[in-house]
Amino acid sequence: MEQEGIVSVWAGVFETEQALRKYFDGAAGCDIPAFSRDFFGGCDIYPFDTDFSERSVHELTADPEALVRHYSEGTAIGPELKKLFPRGLERPCNAAILVYSYRYDPEEGPPSPDAPVTFLAAVPCDLD
Repeated sequence: MEQEGIVSVWAGVFETEQALRKYFDGAAGCDIPAFSRDFFGGCDIYPFDTDFSERSVHELTADPEALVRHYSEGTAIGPELKKLFPRGLERPCNAAILVYSYRYDPEEGPPSPDAPVTFLAAVPCDLD
């Protein structure tokens, strides 16, 4: 659900930036992006404004702070993720999807076990 001051974070591994874009934005001729199928029951419209999201591919890391460092609010989000994952992520990742002003609830739309990304958390993020 939309919620000011929150950012929802997913992490995974992608070969290229193009592969991540295709996963989130959808492929030509595909009405529903794979990310929507994996986390939102295949709705053709995301329950959030995609203009308030960021995603990109970087170096492989298990450190949640390093994973989000490159994003516009990474220095605020990283420490919050580190509190939740003090020993690091379960597996190294090279990509993250951040959705601002949105709290994802896995109970509302159970994630696909085959998704290339895992929902990490919804953490506070002051967007002033």
